[in-house]
Amino acid sequence: MKRLLLLPIAFCCFTATKAQLSITPNQTASQLANILVASSSTNGVTISNEALTCHTFANGEFSGITNLGINNGILLGTGNVLTNGPDIGFNGLPSDFSSTAMSTAGDADLGVIVGTNTFDACVLEFDIVPVGTYVEFEYVFGSDEYPNFNCSAFNDIFGFFISGPGITGSENMALIPNTNIPVSINSINDGSNTACTPNTALYVNNVDTFITVNGFTTPLIATHTVVGGQTYHLKMAITDVSDFIFNSYVALKANSLKSGGTAPNGLTNLSQADAGITIYPTAVDDILTIQNGKNEAWEISINSVDGKVVYKTKMERNESKATIDLSHLAKGIFLVKMTRNADQKNYVEKLIKL
Repeated sequence: MKRLLLLPIAFCCFTATKAQLSITPNQTASQLANILVASSSTNGVTISNEALTCHTFANGEFSGITNLGINNGILLGTGNVLTNGPDIGFNGLPSDFSSTAMSTAGDADLGVIVGTNTFDACVLEFDIVPVGTYVEFEYVFGSDEYPNFNCSAFNDIFGFFISGPGITGSENMALIPNTNIPVSINSINDGSNTACTPNTALYVNNVDTFITVNGFTTPLIATHTVVGGQTYHLKMAITDVSDFIFNSYVALKANSLKSGGTAPNGLTNLSQADAGITIYPTAVDDILTIQNGKNEAWEISINSVDGKVVYKTKMERNESKATIDLSHLAKGIFLVKMTRNADQKNYVEKLIKL
């Protein structure tokens, strides 16, 4: 029934807008890993023993214009990453129907999390030796399961597992910030199905013309503490859940897998309660109000979803409220990033300009 509902959309025509995003599929494990890891001596990690278990058409390198907040990196998917004629991949229109049965196996670790059968997994693994006391990377999860199959058995999922010294077994780093909830269709969506309680603030409805998925997350950062100089094993995996159709993808930012000796960046490493910040309205015509409940000093930036800073200001310590005139901004989706001066931790909220 699921296939019959939307299958006619698969024949939507190929359009020129796909040229905005360049995707090169069929990369090797070494190529993918080297694109992902930072190479500087202060933030870098050393990699080895790269392995890829993935259909050749379900992985690739990408660059160009997107509305993801990430404009270059690697793609892992449960179907074709590149649109080629009638075979719809990641690049194209939101109205294009991206669904490919790759006839490959699922992933056992992700199957344990969702508690059901998985299909068409794409898995990249390698060992790392970090230089510092943490590792982190930045990613966006998106899917054509959205929004029709929110809160259903078709709970496609991405996981990023780390194992090594100080870790019992393996731990999933791909979590909703400040929780132990894995990133999946059911945990982050638009809230249109009340059968589950998702995080809606981290969800973006795709209204752009460069990628095919109906929805995706805001940029997220996965992080874990480590022992510098020791060897850890990383496994990145994405899979279809309950059936093998409706593609899902994870876009991982180039050079974002890094290590250091202080604290990870964490795009959303402060909860609203920790930050004491209230931003309203989050669907705004002109005036945005920010309440500073803990009287901290903050740097404020408003960023477009392609990563550009479109406005910057600050709140001084003991400044309880600020108003920002956004009438000059075009309609669309933006991210309000608040960086606390005291510790450089961030609080991020999605903003819709009407």
